Amino acid sequence: MKTLIFTLLAFAPLLSYGQAEELKQRTALFLEEQAANYKIKELNGNEPDYGVLPETQFIHHSYFQLKQIEKELNDLGNNVKPKYDLSTYAYEDEEELKYALKFWFKEFIGDKRITPGRDYRTVDHIVPGIIIIEKNYIAILTLSCYSVDIEEFRVWRSSMLGVFGSPNAMVVELGCNGPIEWTKNAPDPKDPSWRR
Repeated sequence: MKTLIFTLLAFAPLLSYGQAEELKQRTALFLEEQAANYKIKELNGNEPDYGVLPETQFIHHSYFQLKQIEKELNDLGNNVKPKYDLSTYAYEDEEELKYALKFWFKEFIGDKRITPGRDYRTVDHIVPGIIIIEKNYIAILTLSCYSVDIEEFRVWRSSMLGVFGSPNAMVVELGCNGPIEWTKNAPDPKDPSWRR
């Protein structure tokens, strides 16, 4: 019995490594798909405000900024090179992810307490974004309030789902100062397991 326990303990770090490695590969694929139109930088700080998510017990985290190569006219009439932020968080397993989500939803983006599966119309201090919650990881892409339209948002959503999603992925979409909408596989707001 002791041998079995020691064997399992020896493989635990390898399983965590494998979970993080899958997310790293997905992230690299996503960035590769964007490389023709965006200058990509891996950064250590200045991430958008994700509430208390950075305080959770993740096993891997990465942050990239994508800056559009070509200038475009934004909603304010300025020629700009829009910037987009991609952050990923990997957790040891699905249980750790759910624990992190419960903690995060108490102080979500914009310091808003949210209920899993419940939509909100307005939330101050949030920017447009797409959140993919899958297996043991979270991938977040944030956009600018001034340089994104609905068609561009849909293209980004499709790209994110194509790389980070699966039929079981949960998707949360954020608008400029709201709404917060669960658009795919929303959890049941009445499920008591989200309240513990």
